[in-house]
Amino acid sequence: MNKYITVFLLSAGLFIGAFLYASAQYVPTLTATLHSETSVAKSIAVEAQYVEVARITITASGGDLYINGFYVNTDVQGGLSNFSNIFIYDTSDSSLVGYYPNRSEDPNLVHPSSNIIIGSGFSKTYLLKASLAPSAAGNVRIGFSGFSYPTQTSPALSGIPIYGNVMTLPGIVISTPTPVPTPIPTLVATPTPTPVSNRVTPSSLGFTSLLALGLSEGDTISAVGSNLPAGEAGDPDIYIANEWGYKRLFLNPVIFGFYGHLGGFSKVKTVTSATRSIMVTSGLFRNCETNDPKIYGVETTGEDSGILHWVNTTGEQAVTDDPDFFKKVFCINSNEFNWYQKGPDYTSVNQVPPYFR
Repeated sequence: MNKYITVFLLSAGLFIGAFLYASAQYVPTLTATLHSETSVAKSIAVEAQYVEVARITITASGGDLYINGFYVNTDVQGGLSNFSNIFIYDTSDSSLVGYYPNRSEDPNLVHPSSNIIIGSGFSKTYLLKASLAPSAAGNVRIGFSGFSYPTQTSPALSGIPIYGNVMTLPGIVISTPTPVPTPIPTLVATPTPTPVSNRVTPSSLGFTSLLALGLSEGDTISAVGSNLPAGEAGDPDIYIANEWGYKRLFLNPVIFGFYGHLGGFSKVKTVTSATRSIMVTSGLFRNCETNDPKIYGVETTGEDSGILHWVNTTGEQAVTDDPDFFKKVFCINSNEFNWYQKGPDYTSVNQVPPYFR
C-alpha cells in the first residue's frame, strides 16, 4: 500500500511541477516597434502645436496584454520640459487615449480611460503628437519608456524604451530686421485691422510662477481675511491654483467640503486682490477619480450653483481654439462631479463661459 501511495505522490509532484513549468511559459511578451509611418527626423517650428512625432506599435505574444498606463518620455534628461503637451491616440479609431501632463501620481504616466487589452498575436499602434513649450531647444526623441499594468503579473518587455526619430527644436529665435529704403509716400487705402484674440492668459497679466507669489501648487487661497492691506475690499471666494497660473473656484462651501485633504478653511491662505487677479479663473474640469477623459465646462447659474457641460470637441480643435486649453483643466472628484446638474454639450471651447464675480 505504501508503495502505491509513494508512486501516487511522485506522479502528483511531477504533474504539479510540469503544470507550474508550463504556466511559467505563458508569461506574455510586450514588443514595441516603430511603425513604418512614424515621422521622419525633422525640425519643428517655434511653438508648433500637434506635431506628429512617433507611431509606436505594441504587439502581444505568448498571452494577452493588459495595460493601464503609458510612461511618456524622451531620450534626453529633462527633455519633457520642451513640451507643453504630448497626446497619445489609438490609430484604429483616432481616439485620444490620454495626454501629458495629467496630474496623476507621476506627471509623465498617462492613464487611458479604461484598461487596454491586446490579444495574443495582435497589435495596436499609437500616434504621439506634441505641442512645444516656448523655450523648446535642442534635439530630442519622444516615445514610451515603460508601461503600468492593472494586474501584478508584468509581461516580458522587448524594444523598451522606444523613441521616434530626432526632432530638432527651434530654441529662442530672435529675428534681426533687414534695413529697407524709405519709400516715397503715396496715398493708399487704410487696411482693415486683423481681429486680435482677447483671450486673457496669466502671462498677459504678469504671472511668472507660484513661487514668485509666495505660493505652492495645492495651496487654497482667498482675498479675504485680516492680512489684507488696509482699505482693500475682500472677496470670500476660495480658489486653488495650478503651476501655469490658472485657478479654479470652489463654487460653495459644500463643494469645498468634498476635499478634506486640503485642510479646510483654516488652511486657506490670504492673498491680496492683485495676487488673486493675476491668476485667471478656469471653469474646465475632469473627473480624475474615475479617470474619465471627458472635460467639462461649468456654467454658473447663481451665486452658489452651476451646471456642467461636456466640451464635445476634439483635443486638436480645443488647442486650436485655445492653446492653453489643457493647462486650464482641473481634477475634481466624484462627489463634486455628481453634485452638479448636467446640461447640453458644448461643441466648442469658446462656449465655456468665463467666471466673473
